[in-house]
Amino acid sequence: ALIERAYAALNQRGLSINLLKMMVKRGGVNIDKLHNIGNPWEPLEKYEGPALLILAPDTPEFHSAAEINAQYCTQMEVVNGKGSHYNMMQGEQAATQAAIVLEWAKRLGGVANEILPSAGIEAAKSQKMLIMRPGKAESAKIYLIHGLDGDAMSGGSTFTSIAQRLAPCRVGALVYDQEALECNSIPELAACYNRRVVEDAKSHNPAGESLIIVAGYSHGCVLAHQMGHQLHKAGIWTAVVMFDLEVIWPPPSNDSRVGGYDFLGGEAEATLLISRAFGKFDFAIKEAIELTEMKARGQSIDVDALIERAYAALNQRGLWPRRV
Repeated sequence: ALIERAYAALNQRGLSINLLKMMVKRGGVNIDKLHNIGNPWEPLEKYEGPALLILAPDTPEFHSAAEINAQYCTQMEVVNGKGSHYNMMQGEQAATQAAIVLEWAKRLGGVANEILPSAGIEAAKSQKMLIMRPGKAESAKIYLIHGLDGDAMSGGSTFTSIAQRLAPCRVGALVYDQEALECNSIPELAACYNRRVVEDAKSHNPAGESLIIVAGYSHGCVLAHQMGHQLHKAGIWTAVVMFDLEVIWPPPSNDSRVGGYDFLGGEAEATLLISRAFGKFDFAIKEAIELTEMKARGQSIDVDALIERAYAALNQRGLWPRRV
């Protein structure tokens, strides 16, 4: 959803580079913090509840998650979804991922048969969680966790497409707000989010227990795994969904993906992440290699110059969101 809005705005007549700079600035703050609170991060214990890893088949550089995550989950299933790491939450790709999650949740006994009509998005008064579907009381509650940029432009925007396809479940998106930003470790942030999850789940099924599914996209897999572990140890009926990333951080070395090379700083990483999302992979790989070499030589990164180069690359032969 963020990419769609950025695409529309970037193609308005006369719009300057300022929107891209704003996206980089906001995303950079979150990327810096989320990277640093878990660098490095390796789960101290295995998650012993049900787990589902959905891989995006079009970006095999992320498929190392299957082997790595199996070391930290005792009941993990692996399924190929649809699309790439960068578009798997959009359109028909999101519909495929939603169908996989619902079928799996039904096998766990967490989905009621009656399907309620979709309803509009509502923000909790505290703005700590965005409720994207109200759901049926006895059905699973699905709580979605953002990627490395913390959905910087709009909380929950990554999940607009998939959330409306998860009927009859209640669906909420965790918001990376000031309270979350002040957390200084993966377990602390997971505990912060779990307090919100438990409060919401209890308030919408006071008569009995329903399955809680914590589902992380990209870097959100790191948090979802830890959240699931904490909830499971507390005796709460829990399951974990991981959309296409490892539960360790940083991931294995790979110049073509975020986290696969020496961290370049939040704003530089935000610029490259946006470039990849728009399909400019060759540009992002080239820049990542060159900037990593500069950093190794002790040179500073000129983020403004990087943004200028990215803007030029994004506008070569038109700006098109990646859909393949």
